[in-house]
Amino acid sequence: MKELFLLVKKLDFKGLFCQKTDNIFIQFFRYCFVGGLATVAEGGALWLIQHFIFKEDSGFTVFISQGIAFILGLAVNFILSKLFVFQEKSEKTNAAGEFVVYAVIGVIGLLIKELLLWVFNIQIGWHYMPVWVISTIIVLIWNYAARRVALYKKKK
Repeated sequence: MKELFLLVKKLDFKGLFCQKTDNIFIQFFRYCFVGGLATVAEGGALWLIQHFIFKEDSGFTVFISQGIAFILGLAVNFILSKLFVFQEKSEKTNAAGEFVVYAVIGVIGLLIKELLLWVFNIQIGWHYMPVWVISTIIVLIWNYAARRVALYKKKK
């Protein structure tokens, strides 16, 4: 944690974002940044699909919109995470295998989001965007922890 705060204090952007590190705090900081960009892509796609294709704020169309937006967010997250967060080699030997595991973890995250959307938007009637924001925070933590453990744990 000290190393992260030192980099932030120095405004060392190269150290914060580009240099290889296995420091979990720096990696999580980067993952939040990358996740933020992927979230903007996913959230923007969700909103655009709901308002310009389905032209409504709730209902089961939100599940379709979320699924499509998820694919865009997953692609952005995977590419940026490989560049800035998990720069070490994966436990998987090839990129296809790595992406499959990455995607399975992401799909579990999507199911968490869909469940929360179903409960709070469809059943309770809350607007989908606040529910999406809360579920995104929950899924951010799930995705980072699961990917770090399943794909990028330190070799002993």
